[in-house]
Amino acid sequence: MMKSALFLSALAFFSSTKAYTIPQSKRTIDIVGKSRGSASHYSSSSSSSSSSYSSDYSSITDAEVLNYALTLEHLEVAFYTQGLANFSADAFAAAGFAAAVRANYDEILSHEETHITLLQSVLEEMGADIVQECTYDFSGSVDVASFIAMSAAFETVGASAYSGASELLSDRELLPAASSILSTEARQSTWIQSTVQHLNPWSGAFEVPLTPNQIFTIASNFIVTCPSSNPPIAATHAFPPIGIPTTAAPGASVQLSFDLNETSASDFSELFVAFLTSNGTIFEQFSSSDSYNVTFPTQEEGLLGTVFVLIVNSTTEAVTDATTVAGPTPLMFPFNATDPQIEALFPN
Repeated sequence: MMKSALFLSALAFFSSTKAYTIPQSKRTIDIVGKSRGSASHYSSSSSSSSSSYSSDYSSITDAEVLNYALTLEHLEVAFYTQGLANFSADAFAAAGFAAAVRANYDEILSHEETHITLLQSVLEEMGADIVQECTYDFSGSVDVASFIAMSAAFETVGASAYSGASELLSDRELLPAASSILSTEARQSTWIQSTVQHLNPWSGAFEVPLTPNQIFTIASNFIVTCPSSNPPIAATHAFPPIGIPTTAAPGASVQLSFDLNETSASDFSELFVAFLTSNGTIFEQFSSSDSYNVTFPTQEEGLLGTVFVLIVNSTTEAVTDATTVAGPTPLMFPFNATDPQIEALFPN
């Protein structure tokens, strides 16, 4: 059972008031794995997305959380291994980057490989089955610039993944290791955004925590298939994707694209757009009852840095799996900290 997914194909960079998005093209994804029972456990299928999602992770085991983290680490290692094989030191130099930039990417790959070793060793000590690598598609990484942009997205999403999953661990002795990986992902994201891309090094005072299923929605854009023998992970499904044009900007009217038939919503009027930011969640209504146009919040309202855009069915409670209808799609809205309007948002 499969669904169409929007996928990477090209990158667009804009001024400080425009976004760059993870570029996307369309194809199908098939993701399978062993269930807690016997049927397919996690997938990005339209049938699963039409069901009523629960935000209750109380039955998730520590092994499933660690295998979820390991799934993401495998994804990152595959991305960096392929990218560094494709883009030599000369390619980085030709793109205008110092030799130290590619050398630091070699170190990031080593960090992610070390994370895999750690997670595997902990799972072995627990006597748990261990997930193996999936098959991936990084076709959006077509040159050094797009490789760098994708790496920034992976590291930022990785920090949000660990932020959201840490609370699911029942064994508190596992938290120091999870926290140390989280901080490393955040440091790597900061280095890429500030030193390599010359953008804002952070989005605000906090990371944006995302649930395993929300993270898996993003990760499934790059996963073609996983071994059927893989054990269950904390993520059980991917939500339908949201397409966002590269013209999206704070304060702009933007037409989103998603397939209402793939969602759990029965009525378009029930839906809202949620913007998860470092400084909190912003909800917006669609501009009319028969279009997917929405006016994005302004910078003054907090649309800065990394933002995750979702379609939700409620504005009266926190964004959870139960209220998520589609997405998230990550965006970056770069900002200049010396801009008086930005300075006013962060008073001393």
